[in-house]
Amino acid sequence: MEDYRPPRLQRASGESRVAFDLRDGRTRLGDLYQRDPCRVLFPESEPGEPPQAVLLTTSGGVTDGDSLKMAVEIGPGATAVATTQAAEKIYRAAKGGGHCAIDVAVRVAAGAALEWLPQETIVFEGARLKRRTVAEVEPGGALLACEMVVLGRAASGETFTAGLLLDSWSVRRTSRLAWTDTLRVEGQTPTGAGFGTANALATMIGVWDEPQPQFEKARALLEAASGVRAGVTLVNGVMVARLLGEATMVRHAAIRFLTDFRGRRLPRVWHV
Repeated sequence: MEDYRPPRLQRASGESRVAFDLRDGRTRLGDLYQRDPCRVLFPESEPGEPPQAVLLTTSGGVTDGDSLKMAVEIGPGATAVATTQAAEKIYRAAKGGGHCAIDVAVRVAAGAALEWLPQETIVFEGARLKRRTVAEVEPGGALLACEMVVLGRAASGETFTAGLLLDSWSVRRTSRLAWTDTLRVEGQTPTGAGFGTANALATMIGVWDEPQPQFEKARALLEAASGVRAGVTLVNGVMVARLLGEATMVRHAAIRFLTDFRGRRLPRVWHV
């Protein structure tokens, strides 16, 4: 009798790269590359607002064995907003399977400004995700970024008791490491590590040449946050703000904070 071998499942290896440049006094698309299942859309921005890039995955979600790479680059003097079309879903890994990998690279040149505002990532029970985000910000550049992780589908009564989340962030300035942080959850949500009953965490990162005024503004806004645990600090000139709590409350608090901090509404895809 021949040995049984389980069928090889189809897996995705996608990539997208979008770059904006300043030409003739306006920020314009400078470069675009995309490979399934990664895609980039360019909705019309509100009057007076910078151009937008909306990243999405046509596969509808990510699972073990999938590998995605996304890059957003802003050239000298340019200004742009990048976000995602919807929440990213990380599905349960197959029995005996590996992990899925997501790599995000953000580059902000001198005098440029980028708002990297993806919607939340929902890590299903049994999912295994390794994600790495690296931001390079040159002197004179400005970056406001957010990231929200939801552990389990609480609306379906699901909790996160098995799986892996390895989520790392790094910020580099003039090619030198300014800040790095890694969240690792393997198995049950770490109630003993400060999560308590929370199933969602949002992190906002800010990089400016003069961060103190922005830090003071963020602290005042977060002191008024309700329904979540909130805090903000400065590390080597990098502003790091966090919201911790129930997923719906964290999303609402993140929207309020980012709207007030930016002084304008989030991209329309956040409100669909």
